[in-house]
Amino acid sequence: IKRFYNYINLGRDGMISESAYGKINLAMRIVGRRPDGYHEVDTVYQSVALHDTVTIEESSVFRLTADRSDLVCDETNLAYKAYKALAPFCEVPRPVHIRLEKRLPVAAGLAGGSADCAAVLRGLNRFWDLNLKAFDLERIGAALGADVPFCVTGGTVRGSGIGDILTPLPSLPAWEVLILHPHVCVETGKAYDLFDKAGSVSFVDVGEMVDSVRSASFEGICRAMGNTFESFIVPLVPEVSECKEALSRLGLNPLMSGSGPTVFALVPPERDGSFFAKRLEKEMKNTDVMLTSLI
Repeated sequence: IKRFYNYINLGRDGMISESAYGKINLAMRIVGRRPDGYHEVDTVYQSVALHDTVTIEESSVFRLTADRSDLVCDETNLAYKAYKALAPFCEVPRPVHIRLEKRLPVAAGLAGGSADCAAVLRGLNRFWDLNLKAFDLERIGAALGADVPFCVTGGTVRGSGIGDILTPLPSLPAWEVLILHPHVCVETGKAYDLFDKAGSVSFVDVGEMVDSVRSASFEGICRAMGNTFESFIVPLVPEVSECKEALSRLGLNPLMSGSGPTVFALVPPERDGSFFAKRLEKEMKNTDVMLTSLI
């Protein structure tokens, strides 16, 4: 089982660099809404090689910066929240400069913010010599975002509860993944509101996906892919439907990741993902085409 917890690079002058890997949901079922307002889910998370880079270095004062001017770096940023959440565990927290190099699109269903948050937790744990275990970081991360606990360790994992109850699954081969990110925004909170108002939604058999993952069956995984969110996001966001149709025309099996709008498809092992990517780059407008792999 691949784990990210110890994937920490120590550079010059005590600088720490962390890879913040994105995720897709091979299967995503919303079970229902809890009395506290959160939603129970049953999902199979899968890490992908596409990632941000989080660098932590000493500073005279705390700073959070990013290489994208449109990314807000104040207390609402999950990376900032990770710093605030871990500081109480350090007797004398040393000020740091946290730099985010973004490759994962923002608000895309790929856990970009959660991945950065988890990378900051891992990096500061080593930078401040806190010696916290992965379980501790997952528990801290659960209070910050539903996908953060998974992003702490990554891999192939079944998530339940609000996504914070994690059951590791066998690692899958490094199959190629085509990712299409249309330039539209789908707010996760509003997506859950649509679920609450929906009369009925299609059933997603996450257990079937788990069985297919355990047997590493490419065909079985493609058959079992499903996402509750698609029932009400696809009809309302035509760009998502266009991405699914474009991948379907190539003979691939597309699925929206998380609450969208990003759509992905696994590339059969015998096919060349770069061939598909080049075709889509010519065809798709206002859509980012990315080729990556499972890790």
